[in-house]
Amino acid sequence: MSLGLPSHLSRAANSRALATAARWAALVCLVMAAVNVAVSTVGGTTGAASWISTLVLLPMIALLILQSRGRTVAFTVAYLLVGAVCTYFYVYLLFESTPTYPDTNLLVIALPVVAMTLVGGTGTGSLVGVLWATLGFALAEAAVFLGATAAGRVFRPDAISLSAYLLLVGILAFDGLTRGSRARTQSAIHRAIRDARLVDLRRELLAESTADLHDTVISELVAVAASEPGELPARLRARIESDLRTLGGAGLPADEDVASPVADTWYDSELRRAIEDARDEGLAVDVSGDRETVALLAEDARRALGLAVRQCLVNVLRHSGSATAEVAFSSGEGSVSVMVVDGGRGFVVGSTSADRLGLRQSVHERISAVGGTVTVYSAEEVGTTVIMTLPVAEGGR
Repeated sequence: MSLGLPSHLSRAANSRALATAARWAALVCLVMAAVNVAVSTVGGTTGAASWISTLVLLPMIALLILQSRGRTVAFTVAYLLVGAVCTYFYVYLLFESTPTYPDTNLLVIALPVVAMTLVGGTGTGSLVGVLWATLGFALAEAAVFLGATAAGRVFRPDAISLSAYLLLVGILAFDGLTRGSRARTQSAIHRAIRDARLVDLRRELLAESTADLHDTVISELVAVAASEPGELPARLRARIESDLRTLGGAGLPADEDVASPVADTWYDSELRRAIEDARDEGLAVDVSGDRETVALLAEDARRALGLAVRQCLVNVLRHSGSATAEVAFSSGEGSVSVMVVDGGRGFVVGSTSADRLGLRQSVHERISAVGGTVTVYSAEEVGTTVIMTLPVAEGGR
């Protein structure tokens, strides 16, 4: 099982978990073998010489402890070789000191065999683990056979060690078979997350492009409608051409080579341009407060603020019936606020229809995208006030 981890982490986690469990289980088997012999000796079931058989298990215990500090092939091979020799002497001494044991089908004989078989759990992969387990089981059974033969006893395979071997092989095989399905599932999840992120990015780009197109087209149409019949003024034509180039760039970064490090932030801002465009279209715009506070904003925030103010001024021209508007600047507590006020006919804030993109996309969503907030106060025959508040950039004054 994957334990809820990604596929590239679950393999290592499962391998470490199996290795730790196998080492502890092998250590328990060796300690149980020693305790069993000690209890039998104290109870008089086995001879006093059987104490020596418990001492030959100490090298196996020491190698298991060393393996816990680092799984290496050298430690594994050493454990198998030393374990085979220790198992041989353990079986031989146990039979020599206990004449009542007729064959090898005994728990006390099976315990060191299981301890050697569990070396397969310390492998780094399922197939490698099965190979190590098979080698450990075969060497242990060979050592038991030789020890029993040397002591003149009958070799008989025991069900305990065989069951432990089959159980370990089954666990490793299951882990190997399900690892591929886990990887496929994780890949599918990652693809789904990536696709969802791409959809979100497309939606954000579409909303931004829609807002830019809406702002530009409405503003230019209002300017054209307000101009004198005949050829467009050169300044208005230059502005329209510049807006069309901007739309064609679709939010591409500005050319940094033409930007001067000492350039006037206010003069180069979208905000100043929005005010000048509104004045060109016949709206009298009064500016109050410290307009240089726009320098505290990040570049993307300045652009979003300028486009949002532009839409607010277009709304004044199109809907309010007022020929004047005021743009006020203020700053404090890590934020910059810009207020657009008109004394026109106003409207009920909650009554705007869903297809009206001006306030919703060009103001609210644009300012929200850069971490700001928009507050609208309006009432019929009173006028409208739009307050946009944005956080200052990191390192701002």
